[in-house]
Parts: sequence; C-alpha cells; structure tokens
Amino acid sequence: ESIPMKSLSCYNDYSSQLTCTWMEHSEAHALVGMILYQRDNIEIENEEMLCKRHTENDLHAAPDSFVHWVCRTTMTYFGIGVDDIYSFKPEKTLQAELKVDIFQNVQTLPPQNLSVSLMRSGDVLLTWQAADGSQRLGDALEYEVTYKRDWESWEKAASLLLPNTTHCHLSRKDLVSGSSYVARVRARPGRSSGFSGQYSEWSTEASWETPEGGLQPRNLRCLFNGADRLTCSWEVKKALVTSVVFGLFFRATPASEEQECSPVHEKALLHVPYVLQSCGIPVSNFSSQSHYHVSVRTKTEEKLIKAYKNIKVLPPANVSVTVTESQEYELRWIKHTLKYGFIKQRYQVEYWMNNQYEKVSLR
Repeated sequence: ESIPMKSLSCYNDYSSQLTCTWMEHSEAHALVGMILYQRDNIEIENEEMLCKRHTENDLHAAPDSFVHWVCRTTMTYFGIGVDDIYSFKPEKTLQAELKVDIFQNVQTLPPQNLSVSLMRSGDVLLTWQAADGSQRLGDALEYEVTYKRDWESWEKAASLLLPNTTHCHLSRKDLVSGSSYVARVRARPGRSSGFSGQYSEWSTEASWETPEGGLQPRNLRCLFNGADRLTCSWEVKKALVTSVVFGLFFRATPASEEQECSPVHEKALLHVPYVLQSCGIPVSNFSSQSHYHVSVRTKTEEKLIKAYKNIKVLPPANVSVTVTESQEYELRWIKHTLKYGFIKQRYQVEYWMNNQYEKVSLR
C-alpha cells in the first residue's frame, strides 16, 4: 500500500457527514498531487472528496516530511448493507508503453560447459556449448561501440557492432532521460575483409548528458530469454513510489485481453534517486511473428471502510451542573441524536478540582 492509502481513516456521524484523514510524503506531493474519491454500492460513481490541508496544532509532533489532509462530504445512505469504497488517483496521468518484438530483444540463457584450455604458446582457449533451448534461434546467434550511464559497470554497457563505418547513431529512445553517459570505441578487422586479428585497446572516453524526462516511468525495456520468459524492467522516481503504485500490463497479441504481470520486484539504484522495478511475463507459445504490447502505468488502490464500524458521535451539548437538596451535584447534558434510534450511546464523565489535573473518570 502507498502512504496515502495506508494512512487513510474515515468516520461519520451516521447521519449526513463523512470525514476522512490521510497523509502523503511532502516530496511526493511536490511532484504530483493525489485526489481522494469515494463511492458506495448504491451510487457506484466515484465522487471527488473536498480536501483541505490539516494545520491544527495537535499535529506539531508529526514529522515535517508529511502533508496531512482532512476531507469531507455529505452522504445520503447509511446502513449495514452500505459499503463505502475509497480510492486515490494522481492528478497527472503516469504511464509508459512499449511494443516489443521478442525476437528483436533476445537475451539467451548463458552458454553451458564453459571450459578453459591453456595452449603451449600461452594463449587461452575458451570453449562452450549453446544453452539448451537456444538452438532453435539458429544463426541468429568491426568497430565496436559500447556506452553506459556513468554509474553503471562496463559489464552492463550496451554494445553495437558497426562494420566499415566511422560513425554511430544513437537514437534518443534508446537512451535514458536525465542521465550522464560515457562511451568508448575499439576496432578489429572485419570478418569479410580477409584479415584476422584481435580487438584494439579502448579509445579515450567521451561523455554527454541527456535532458530530464519528467515524472513518467523511464527506461522501459524487455528481454526474452529465448525459452519461456519475457522480463521487463523500468525506473521511477524513488519519492514517487511512496504515493503511487505502478503495474505492468501486457497483451500477447493485439486481439488478446490485457493482463497484469505479477509480482513486481523493486530494487533501489545507487547514486540516483530512482528505483528499478521489474516483472517477468511467462511465454508459452511464440514464433517469429510474436509481438507483445506492454504498458507501465499507475494502479488504482481501493480500501473498504464500513460506515457502521467507524462512527464518531458529536459531543454532548449544554453541559450543566446543579446542586440537589441533599447537597449532591447533578450533571446534565443534551446528547447528540443519531439518525437511527436503536444505536445506543455510552458516556464518559471526567471531573477535577480547579488548578489540579488529577482527573476522576466515570463511565
């Protein structure tokens, strides 16, 4: 649950007034505001509740990192059969979509039976076999350019093989917004050139930065393992996930029904204010024509709060004290009348001597 949903509390006078309180992280509120909606099983349309920031002194002990809200609305129906459902939605639409050709995004399982042979010349010979299930990919399985974000390891760098050219084009869609990049290049003879050799040393590194991309989920990408799973990952601002829950939705074909991927895993990214979320989509039947459509977007959270179990009665009115003939004190008040007379009320009376705070309580 998000912080707003976890902190949501609602009560009513069981007559006409409904009041809810909740809170959100201050930094998340600065990024996107949340709206509280209410509906019941009689009038099933969501209605936005009127919310005001809570600034009363009794919150002075609460951490400054949270914003507190009080919301009110007028209700028509109360009863055991009436269910109230509450939900939060962000003021902005937050989602990302990607059409994935799984055979254009293959990451096969690691090769098997890797072995090392030391030759008399001092060379090292590595041998291995293709992983089970990868053979069906066939032959799918010389400037080299690698690039990465500056905090990533080179082992995670993207790699491009470019024959007979001295330039490389990197599309913006292949880069992550709001990131610092570094690249390097090395060369070897082309396979069709008639020469043989090994890679050169890496060139001096070059760096650049990409512009910020706002609040939208970024770096959405999917990799098919060549067997039975399409794993998709994306990044969202760390502060944003305290208020908003993101889900991954997919269609195996344009005509198929949209499904939600579960579970979503989350991992903090070092050095940047983002978290990495990921989910694995099972793949049972596939062909070279398989195209998955995936979408990352916010999920609507709901909470059921039963009105008849969350009654806060208004305080008694016109409290008065009179002295009886027997020199006893009689305390009277006017009770708050509930809409339903069969609901009983209990009272607690406290009294103490002026300037002393040792109270005596009666129930």
